Amino acid sequence: MTRIRIVVVVGARPQFIKSAPLIQELLSHRHRFRLTLVHSGQHYDPEMSTIFFSELKLPAPALNLRVGSGSHAYQTATIMLRLERFLRESQPDVVIAPGDTNTTLATALTGAKLAYQVAHLEAGLRSGDMDMPEEINRRLTDHCSTLLFAPTRTALANLAREGLAKDTWLTGDTMVDAMQRVMPTVKRREQKLLERMDLDDQDYVLVTLHRPSNVDNKDRLRQIIRNLERMRKVKLVFPMHPRTRKKLRNLKTNIKQNRFGICFVPPQGYVETLGLLRNAKCLLTDSGGMQKEAFLLRIPCVTLRSTTEWPETLVARANRLILDPRKIPTTVAIAKSMNLALKPPKTPFGDGTASQKIRKILERRVTVREPH
Repeated sequence: MTRIRIVVVVGARPQFIKSAPLIQELLSHRHRFRLTLVHSGQHYDPEMSTIFFSELKLPAPALNLRVGSGSHAYQTATIMLRLERFLRESQPDVVIAPGDTNTTLATALTGAKLAYQVAHLEAGLRSGDMDMPEEINRRLTDHCSTLLFAPTRTALANLAREGLAKDTWLTGDTMVDAMQRVMPTVKRREQKLLERMDLDDQDYVLVTLHRPSNVDNKDRLRQIIRNLERMRKVKLVFPMHPRTRKKLRNLKTNIKQNRFGICFVPPQGYVETLGLLRNAKCLLTDSGGMQKEAFLLRIPCVTLRSTTEWPETLVARANRLILDPRKIPTTVAIAKSMNLALKPPKTPFGDGTASQKIRKILERRVTVREPH
């Protein structure tokens, strides 16, 4: 039987997580698939890249495009130029673009321009906010992909509204698969993690911020920090994205010491992040993925944004959106009671078998190209 040649391109933390279960699923069916993993190098810090390959048991990439940091145009264009050369040589049957990063869009555009089949993992998400780079990336990626794997019914409906009802599938979310696989490790290691950070269960609020809309504007970032400092009776644990760390240093904020109960810590791996989240009393974030992870772990979430790509979390009253930093203390204070009624009988994000469903669809729908 001829094997299907698949190239998966990843480059940022969320992509590593959501791709891992599918990559492992495809590798477990080597008789049917020949998998090649490419790393764009969009996230290149060891704490944002290397640790995830280890924790998620991802194979070493066959190629690292080493795009590094830069403007959106630079990253997207550089990935396209370097990836095009590789794809021309490898001649895959399908190129898989996970998520909504610059790597995602560059992968989809390159594959489409070369007339390869392109599969979008996590298709159909919409926040409605075109000021978000991720919203631009996900919309354009969907429209130049040939296979669309939607994680939720809402995402599937979004695709249909945009005329993309053909070659779309409701598969569930591969991040559910990832969480289920890693949770035994999280439970084994979380107690030592809490002891190392001098934390008690349900005794702190977990904070993560990295979006340009929150951290690139000095006045807004300063206002956010001031309102975090107002929460002096609450311990805050703040793992810092490299982008946020750089911006805070520009504000001359002392990130080496605790300030007003804010515990600044380095970025954490996937296992440590889930351990911190699972034991927090609340999450304050601007991350799309962490809104969903909080929902799955039944942790109240306050999102410092005006929109979300996961409306299911709002419907379930598990998440609250705020834009004004001055509302942070009061909203976090009531978040726990906001979420006490959350006992979903069935998650809208699937049952942990998304990667298996996607693998079966690829077997049926990918056309094997003639050897070049």
